[in-house]
Amino acid sequence: MGLLLDFRYALRNIAKSMRFTLLMMFIMVGSLTISLIGFNYIYTVAFSHSQVGSGSPEIRIFKVRNPISMQNRFEYGMLPQLRELDEVKQLEEWLYIAPASVWVSDAERGNHYRGSYVDERFFQFLDIKPALGRFYTAEDFVGAAQNVVVISDYLWLHLFQGSKDVIGRTMVVDQKPYEIIGVMPKHNNFPIFSKLWLPLKGNNTAPADAIDIIYKMPNKTVEAKLEQRLSLFFTDYAKQRVSQSALEVDKAVRVESMTLVEYNTDGEAVFIFSLFMAGIVLILLISSINIGNLLFAKIIERQKESAIRAAIGAKKLRVVQQHACEGLLYCVSSWVVALLLTDLGLRALNFFMNMMFGGKMPYWWYWQLNTVTILVSLLLISLVFAIAVLLPAVKTANFNINDVLRDGTRGATGKQAGLMSKRLLSLQVALVSFMLMASSTIGYVMYSMAGNIDGETLKGVYSTELQFQTESEFSSDKAVEMASALVVGMTLDPAFKAGRVYQREIELDVLTSEGEVYTDKIINIEAVSHLFKRELLSGRNFTAQDNTEAVPVVIISQSLAEALFGSKDALGRSLMLRDAKWPSAKIVGIAVDEMSVAASDRRHEVYFSLRQYAPKENTMAVKFITELPPSQSYEAFYGVLGRLSSKLETSYIFDHYDNHRSMIGAFTSIIYVFLIVGGFALTLSLIGIYAMGLSNINKSSYEIGIRRALGSKDRQIMLLFIKKNLTHTVTGLTISALIFYILCYLAVDFFRGVVPFGGMFGAGSITLLLVFAAVCLALYIPVKRSIKVQPAVSLRME
Repeated sequence: MGLLLDFRYALRNIAKSMRFTLLMMFIMVGSLTISLIGFNYIYTVAFSHSQVGSGSPEIRIFKVRNPISMQNRFEYGMLPQLRELDEVKQLEEWLYIAPASVWVSDAERGNHYRGSYVDERFFQFLDIKPALGRFYTAEDFVGAAQNVVVISDYLWLHLFQGSKDVIGRTMVVDQKPYEIIGVMPKHNNFPIFSKLWLPLKGNNTAPADAIDIIYKMPNKTVEAKLEQRLSLFFTDYAKQRVSQSALEVDKAVRVESMTLVEYNTDGEAVFIFSLFMAGIVLILLISSINIGNLLFAKIIERQKESAIRAAIGAKKLRVVQQHACEGLLYCVSSWVVALLLTDLGLRALNFFMNMMFGGKMPYWWYWQLNTVTILVSLLLISLVFAIAVLLPAVKTANFNINDVLRDGTRGATGKQAGLMSKRLLSLQVALVSFMLMASSTIGYVMYSMAGNIDGETLKGVYSTELQFQTESEFSSDKAVEMASALVVGMTLDPAFKAGRVYQREIELDVLTSEGEVYTDKIINIEAVSHLFKRELLSGRNFTAQDNTEAVPVVIISQSLAEALFGSKDALGRSLMLRDAKWPSAKIVGIAVDEMSVAASDRRHEVYFSLRQYAPKENTMAVKFITELPPSQSYEAFYGVLGRLSSKLETSYIFDHYDNHRSMIGAFTSIIYVFLIVGGFALTLSLIGIYAMGLSNINKSSYEIGIRRALGSKDRQIMLLFIKKNLTHTVTGLTISALIFYILCYLAVDFFRGVVPFGGMFGAGSITLLLVFAAVCLALYIPVKRSIKVQPAVSLRME
């Protein structure tokens, strides 16, 4: 009965103070909605791919780390031996996929798409039904069977306008006709970006073709045994195919089981998820402190009433219950409204992401209000209730009845109550200022990245990786000759303006004149056939004479020349190297600096001649420039590729301008998100600070009246009461600034100068000053209002 009376009392108080109720709802609903949308976004990106179908075990993929040779993927020729392993036989569901990049064309147009060659268990593994037509049967994998293909919902809509009679029509894939037999369900591009699926047969696959092994993990024990057994298997397989000198090195292959996101992010999914969750908890903590301060102030206003109840026999638990009931009503109603807004927000997020990225998103990027999000919302609202409702209710119930029932003087509220409010103020200011400084710094870095890249220079620039089947092939002079023949073919074709071959991911150390490894900044190192679209400050470009029989030569950037030699005049000097093909190389050119992507600073670069620096890994690529539209550029490239005397395989063609536009769009969106979330967090903080200041002023109105009656000036009174709260404000700002600047200092070493300390320090300091000014304003307004009241009114007895 008492609980019902307390809820009736709480409802009556809520109805009496609608402005306060709306303010509380705004804070709770806003913070909870932002937190839930943020959680659902990162959870969907990082983890929702792990299952297909309801109740299915987690999907895993094997990643190979091979220090013995360059083979870092399973091969099609390894399958017979793999199937005979006892640990593999114990798996109920597993399959192999060969990722591919295919050219889809018709009489009028063509385009490049990512696809997958799959085995006969693929669709049973996914446990799904086709949107149209059928999936593969065993007859489709016979070598002499007709070529058939299953297309994605994306291709069905974009190439066939969603026509129902698409089944049975012909699609030309890599210049071969394929009959369309099925359409995948919506939002399914498994394993990641696939837009079509082809049967993996013996007549369209070579033994050295790379494949991925994907399986459903029964339990952790099976996973550990699989990793151990496959590591031994791959180590033996790799050692059978390397030289005797390589066998003398005591190294072993490590095969790791990981999720699809971990596989494509080098295991960073958990870290990114944890980082986002920390931000979500931070926002919720700030809002909880604000709500706690507001409820604390409201409870203090009714503390005399609570004291009277306690004086006539009410127990402490009943007093706490009375205050908690009102907070519980706020929490429940806010939770319901937040779920509705989260659902609308996720629908809008889906629409926005599809508008921005279209068919480039992984298959699991589909956001909706799911069970996990609802459970997290219950956890978050419980956290808010504990921090913002129960804590103030319990704290304010610990009062001395005699002190509270004393006439309305300063001692009525007690020192402990005021101290708690000020400590909450310090914590709140520290949290919001740290969050805003971090957000502004990340925004600054992204703005610099967007501003330091001239998008116009990337128009018509494309690149693609060259794929050689064996180590003996890509590390030989023949590979360079094949790649150079491709560039010559493009040079002779009027559709192309220029082209070059280069090798990515060269790992070596550049030494200073003292013989020490240069570590002040990251150095971008490539081997190129020649530099193009780059201006040389002095010296010359690479020529055909810079081959393996000539003196090793190198071109470096102007900034690196100044860093190593103290002058840009470094032609003819030697660049000292470690872990390279040679101990040194002659500098024959100085390139004009390009701006670093992440900082307004010059980038250190080293370029070797590709004809001299034979690749050690399968990392050769070609870059070309054309003025044609993308689809015609792809057709022209494949035309040149088809005219080569030797067959040369390539991967997906990368459009640098399209990627630049997507990156700018993504950065702009992230900056907007930071501004919105940061602005909301600051608004929450200022509301709480204003409410706390107003509550303190209301409690001190008697003191203000006495001071004014004794002749104190308004300015003196204003400064006195601002200083009371300013001490705790400065404490919070100081704590957050120290933590932030220490992290920035550590980040400089981590990023090796890519993001300069000055930029981070400046962005953080400006944000700190803005937060300080906003907090001072929030403290000033209630004091300004209070001194307008006449002393006679302030001193009136209740």
